[in-house]
Amino acid sequence: MAVPMDTISGPWGNNGGNFWSFRPVNKINQIVISYGGGGNNPIALTFSSTKADGSKDTITVGGGGPDSITGTEMVNIGTDEYLTGISGTFGIYLDNNVLRSITFTTNLKAHGPYGQKVGTPFSSANVVGNEIVGFLGRSGYYVDAIGTYNRHK
Repeated sequence: MAVPMDTISGPWGNNGGNFWSFRPVNKINQIVISYGGGGNNPIALTFSSTKADGSKDTITVGGGGPDSITGTEMVNIGTDEYLTGISGTFGIYLDNNVLRSITFTTNLKAHGPYGQKVGTPFSSANVVGNEIVGFLGRSGYYVDAIGTYNRHK
């Protein structure tokens, strides 16, 4: 049996911050969007997957800067649901070109948009039969770039 080959879409954004990558063994089942700066500015993303033993595999990107987190929104991805695409915008926030809005699309529905739809839009290809199995990008104080690892189901 052939091992499925993952492809990469993106990353979209800029070259600031440090590279990060999250490719859990099991599907991503929760995403937390953290806001800061006294408004609807997404400054951090947390991706989680539940391992076979019940423990969590988690990464948080962004959120380490001078802005305190003022609120969060949680996306729970159901057992019959899986990620198929992302879209959003990158724009200027405190003199940085960073993630300003994001929508997560699954085989069942769209979650979002989260944040402010300002700046340059981006979108992953929403190919039938594709599942997003991980994320990659760059971040520092904010999310500087984001892309996806995709696998044909």
